[in-house]
Amino acid sequence: MSSRGFLLGVLGVWCVGSAVAIGCGSGDGEVVIPDAGGTPDATPLKDATPDAPKDSSTTDGSPKDGSSLKDGSGDGSDGAVFVWPDCLTQPLTSQTKSIPQIWADNPATPKETWISGVYVTAVSRGACAANQACQIFLQQDETYGTLAQGAKHGIKMFISANAAQYFTTIAVGDKVDALGYPYRDTLGGQNELLVEVNDLYPGCAHKTGTGAPTPIPGVFLSDLSTNAYENTVGPLLIKVDGLIGTPTTPTVTFGLGTQGFDGGADAGGEIVSLSPFFLPSGAFTGLTNGLKTKFASVTGVFGLFVPPTDGAVQKYLEIYPRTMADVK
Repeated sequence: MSSRGFLLGVLGVWCVGSAVAIGCGSGDGEVVIPDAGGTPDATPLKDATPDAPKDSSTTDGSPKDGSSLKDGSGDGSDGAVFVWPDCLTQPLTSQTKSIPQIWADNPATPKETWISGVYVTAVSRGACAANQACQIFLQQDETYGTLAQGAKHGIKMFISANAAQYFTTIAVGDKVDALGYPYRDTLGGQNELLVEVNDLYPGCAHKTGTGAPTPIPGVFLSDLSTNAYENTVGPLLIKVDGLIGTPTTPTVTFGLGTQGFDGGADAGGEIVSLSPFFLPSGAFTGLTNGLKTKFASVTGVFGLFVPPTDGAVQKYLEIYPRTMADVK
């Protein structure tokens, strides 16, 4: 391993490869190895990052040593014992916000927030597992008629490996009350509004009912851009018709195109890839490797993957199907 690779490992980012192709594991559990065409490889990888917040700020300016948690937990000298929240009741210390309100606030620092009556549209690898970082996409309503109507009504929960044990029962279609710490993550060139949950920002999700989230129809690849995800639309459940792409291996993303553009940017737009990261096995099934394939439609959550990089920030647009029935 080179000294550069060793340094990244010490920092909690694990990279392997050569100067031509470098794969880096990050806290969201994906690995990216760009190929010659610029499309990413998003092989699921066990979380290798420290179980800590992504930034160095706090909600009240106090140190992040665990003693500043609002429930009175600390070293036990005051007799208080920390109990992880269960979302059966709203903590008195939390503010109440809808997903559109979080977007309107665009908080720069995390603050304990209660988000009630929202719908789960996707869970990484189909379900959270203990000791493995997890992502859950939430949407304010079950569906929207157009992309514009749903804009800024979806958000991602980023759950650390240590906290994932509290989310293992949450599934696609659940209506939930959720607790977490929303803020705009700008660390390392990122620019994503998300809800963070980890040891120092404890949170939860509790199923209160069942819904039937349905995808927004009539979406085009040209509607999907980095700016759309970060600033104007956000992560929504969508359906895109009439696509073409060439699968490689089951755990690898591949570029989507239309009108003869195979796995590339149509009409000069950004590349959008199909990712297996939210499938239960983390892998595609039923696709033929190396075969150019026409898809009548693809359904999934619109997402953005930002791997750790040594240099320029790279951002990959993704569509995350939840089952292979989403890929037709």
